[in-house]
Amino acid sequence: MNSKIKNIIFDLGNVLVKLDEDATMRAFEKLGMGRFNHLHEYPEALKLFQAMGIGMISNQEFFDSFRKIINPDATDKQITDATNAMLLIIPDAKKQKLIDLRKAGYRTFLLSNTIDIHWRYCKDKLFPMDHYTADDYFDRIFTSQEMHMKKPDDEIFQSVIKEASIKPNETIFIDDLEVNCEAAERNGIQSFQNKEFDDWMKLFS
Repeated sequence: MNSKIKNIIFDLGNVLVKLDEDATMRAFEKLGMGRFNHLHEYPEALKLFQAMGIGMISNQEFFDSFRKIINPDATDKQITDATNAMLLIIPDAKKQKLIDLRKAGYRTFLLSNTIDIHWRYCKDKLFPMDHYTADDYFDRIFTSQEMHMKKPDDEIFQSVIKEASIKPNETIFIDDLEVNCEAAERNGIQSFQNKEFDDWMKLFS
């Protein structure tokens, strides 16, 4: 690890939380969406998620639109449960590592392209450990749906740099997607692509 690093920016999916996108696709299939391997194969549903991801529609608008295009009888809870089926676990070891990093003097941040339904579930169900909550693991949490911008656009990285008052050359960004890592590097931030779920843990062992 570069000794100049003072700030660590974490992605959420497949970095902290283990994802199984197939589980959500199977749940959507049971609700009547038809058989698709990935959301990208269903453009109307994908548009809904993209709009949610940058906070352009509310959860209720998402539910209502889902009913219109997929199943008029689906309840809000059924849609929510299916949407969250992909979110499996944030291991305690990762939560403890975040606490330890802060105690060691690092400033830690979350930067995630996420929808409100996913974020609420992570915050309420996956992040709690002992007396710790999501807010205890990070100096600041940045989500696409609150910022109305998304990775890999330069503007979201510039916004984080400014709002967090960090120096890019003292910062590392950890994400599972190469395109997002390239965007961080483009904005002067060192990056680490987390190809396997636990890869980043070895950076700080």
